[in-house]
Amino acid sequence: MNNLLSVMGVVKGKHALVSVIIAVLALTGCGNNATDATQGEEMNAKGSAAEASVKVDEEWPEVLRVGVLPGEEEGKLSRGNQKFVEDLGAELGIKTELFVGDDYTAVIEAMRTKKIDIASFGPFSYIIAAERSGAIPFAVKAKSLEQAYYESWIVVPADSTAQTLEDLKGKTFLFADPASTSGHLFPRAVFIKQLGITTEEVETYFSNLSFSGGHDKSILAIAKGTADGAGVCSSCVQKVIDAGLVKETDFRIIAKSDPIPTSPFTYRAGLPGDLVEKIKAFMFEYHTMEPEAGFFSNGTQKFFPIEDKAYQVVKDTAKALNMSPDELLK
Repeated sequence: MNNLLSVMGVVKGKHALVSVIIAVLALTGCGNNATDATQGEEMNAKGSAAEASVKVDEEWPEVLRVGVLPGEEEGKLSRGNQKFVEDLGAELGIKTELFVGDDYTAVIEAMRTKKIDIASFGPFSYIIAAERSGAIPFAVKAKSLEQAYYESWIVVPADSTAQTLEDLKGKTFLFADPASTSGHLFPRAVFIKQLGITTEEVETYFSNLSFSGGHDKSILAIAKGTADGAGVCSSCVQKVIDAGLVKETDFRIIAKSDPIPTSPFTYRAGLPGDLVEKIKAFMFEYHTMEPEAGFFSNGTQKFFPIEDKAYQVVKDTAKALNMSPDELLK
């Protein structure tokens, strides 16, 4: 941790927030100290109080809307999502609709304004959604709980001459979204750690650095050769491969991050308790219903229960930074 902090140096201005986030996220593999535990208890207490203060709807909604992030609505992915939503509605006996957000902010805001009732978020965007929109995690999609982790990859086109991160200097590079864990924070941390540069120097390391708007857009740009490098999540890339949009031979991986806890499915605080329980019962048995290929990877995944405490280290990070969602999402 000290080495990472010394590498990052002292940063100022608009990049300071991201720099400190990366530094504190490095603590995920270092265990918690007494201060971390105290912060965690405070966060849990405030989170529980906030959840308890939300008025529970007396009636089920006439339409239950499920939100998905960009990158989860292409080809077979779209058919899989739509079938999941239709199957959920058939089980519940109510109308359901799929909401496709333009970016992370759109999905977070849709839950805040009660335009959606269920949504999947990345680990870091979940923290923002929990604070801003009352999102409550309840399920993760994985082969097993032990495998409910993924990685951030630094990828380049298959025919690229780049073999290392150093080879990307002066090239074009894509992050996915400012609030993306594996599409922004972790790949940024990979450059800082492996190259020994600061987050400010990451900004000037490339000839052009921008946000694509989603992991799918990033990997498609790499496959088409319209970007020299990108930071993407391993599981997101696999989804795009499974959907037939790219092939494994279209890109190469030149660096990987440490494991990241996988994305949670959440429901908005205030949904009737009996509705939530029926949603959970359906999702935890969904893998037995032979859903259309595309929603579960090769039919080997399923939903597992998850709680907020699984993401506590990320929440502690946000709390320690006194981080404002408005600052991160603007």
